[in-house]
Amino acid sequence: MHRRFKNLSCGALAVLLCLQGMPFEVSADSGEDTTFQIKIAHTNDIHARVSEEKGIIGAERLKTMIDAWSSDGDMDLVVDSGDLFHGQPIATLVKGESIAKIAQLLGYDVMTAGNHDWSYGKDRLKELCDMAGVQMLCGNVKTENQDPFFEQEYYVEEVSKNGETLKVGMFGEIDPELYHSTTPANVEGLTFTDSVAYAKQAVEQLKEEGCDIVIGLAHTNDPQEIAAQVDDVNLWLCGHEHVDRNTTVLTPNGGTAYVVESGYYLNEVSLMELDCTLDENGELKEVAFERQVVTAENADTYEKDASVTALLEDINQEQEEVLKTVVGKTPEDLDGDWYHLRIDETNLGRVVADAYLLATGADAAFENAGGIRASVAAGSVTYGDIIGVSPYGNYIVTKQITGKELLEILETSIEIQRQCIEAYERGEDDAWPSSSGSYLQFGGIEVLYDLAGPEGNRVLKVTVGEKPLDEKQVYTVATNNYAAVSGYYPQLANAGEIGQFCACDEALVAYFKQGEEAVAKTLDASAMIPVENCPHKDTEIRDGKEATCTEEGYTGDTWCKDCEKVVEPGKTIDKKEHQYEQGKCTVCGIKDPTQKQEEEKKPEENKKPTGNKEQEKKQDTTKTTQKKTNTDKKADNAKTGDANHPEAYVLLLLLSGIVLTVNWKKRKSV
Repeated sequence: MHRRFKNLSCGALAVLLCLQGMPFEVSADSGEDTTFQIKIAHTNDIHARVSEEKGIIGAERLKTMIDAWSSDGDMDLVVDSGDLFHGQPIATLVKGESIAKIAQLLGYDVMTAGNHDWSYGKDRLKELCDMAGVQMLCGNVKTENQDPFFEQEYYVEEVSKNGETLKVGMFGEIDPELYHSTTPANVEGLTFTDSVAYAKQAVEQLKEEGCDIVIGLAHTNDPQEIAAQVDDVNLWLCGHEHVDRNTTVLTPNGGTAYVVESGYYLNEVSLMELDCTLDENGELKEVAFERQVVTAENADTYEKDASVTALLEDINQEQEEVLKTVVGKTPEDLDGDWYHLRIDETNLGRVVADAYLLATGADAAFENAGGIRASVAAGSVTYGDIIGVSPYGNYIVTKQITGKELLEILETSIEIQRQCIEAYERGEDDAWPSSSGSYLQFGGIEVLYDLAGPEGNRVLKVTVGEKPLDEKQVYTVATNNYAAVSGYYPQLANAGEIGQFCACDEALVAYFKQGEEAVAKTLDASAMIPVENCPHKDTEIRDGKEATCTEEGYTGDTWCKDCEKVVEPGKTIDKKEHQYEQGKCTVCGIKDPTQKQEEEKKPEENKKPTGNKEQEKKQDTTKTTQKKTNTDKKADNAKTGDANHPEAYVLLLLLSGIVLTVNWKKRKSV
């Protein structure tokens, strides 16, 4: 508000609203009435989008809009419902200071804290409020002693006219569920108490101060649910859900609460007017409420404010020096090429994913190819390099999915990769799939895949950390807020957020500040391994029957358990001694070569005809060869007595004849 209207004090407020543009009778006419016109300009979830772009109004036109809207009111208020100081490089480079300066020039009176406003730490948030000259209303944030963290819980302003005085007051709060939506260190020692309980307490306290109009600020998941549980807070100005909201709800005592939310990223601004009429006794007689919405499409009716333009130029000039600041080093070039990011894993993709793991402690991390916008040369890495890689101001979120869902995400990403490779190889830029930017770069996992396999069955093996993927296990995954709601990955989009963390560029800065050794470790690893590039760390002989004996040991086809295919046929695996048992080597499975083959012992007549003449002829030839071999063996074994010469047989016969003749003559003489 323009300072001439302000008269701050601790007090309570009471709000009575009617449907938009329609008067609500509070008391019967009696005597002279006095009507007060209250003008309110409201924003939420700007996320540091202060420069004019397509779909973004920009701070230059916002300033002109606020001045024009508040110029003819009895009271004017400029209000923001959170997530103002954080979200773009212009903010993160100086920890929000640039946005605080702009907010001060815009004339914000009050705001409540969004979950991203804590991203620079709780103490820094207080400093930013002081720089901006804005009063932070977030009374349900308590210290360890249960004292309010922010000094003032309420904002009260009053205006007098024709001898009558109207009192307007405001309080603010943040959804306690958002406590875990920022890095824990940012809110260490603080507690976010129940929203409904605090709102009731605030209303009771403020009403005791005799206020006439009450407005509640809330950065929350479901403002309508809160509004429906609290009496006498008739206007809620809200943020966090990134929607245009313009509705009413009934309160427990039968009253009406009006609930407003004004989009996000400064794509719209709510300009509201409350016409409050007091009767001659100072009692509220009538309240009328109207809301106008200015969008980026029709904001060009407002000129750019010269003072804001000059401030933005100064900020950009100052940040040129900041962008040259070195944050770390890389031992090799980091590949952020548009094409390369869509057809394969790149080392920069792994770096970004590992930065997300560092920031969140998740099991796995994803970054969509479209989220990486530049390469980084080997050597020193500057803030400017970081902003080039991640210029969008996206922030990191965590979700929980099952191993089965993770596997499905991998399969989808690989199919997108296959389509991109086809377009790349054809050299047709217009043939790239619309999903090309959604190909994922990974961290925290190792995936062996076969791009030539059937769709949906290309992933051969997944390791998460050091363990094989368990399809039933629940894993925490980290990604940027854009990829987290991608229609190409419903497994992610349908999962609820369990945490919101720093901006992606901030995570990269923290990653490089670890030192060059940490970067080198990332560069040495691979997340996505095509089957043809498998390192074959785990090999074995697939089938011992195919092994053969050599003097060196046993040999056979080298079989990769990862690839599930023969890597190198006929390779000597090991030089182990053969250990035969029951005719076979227990190491490699080959038969003992010194043991006679069973078929050699079988009589020829027991062999059955094969029905194949060529095969039978071969068997006969084999049998003849075996007989000849046996005869040759007997002839060569004279020293064993297994072979006798023909002369020996003749001598034995003559001696036998002489002996028989002598014996016969003796028997006859007897």
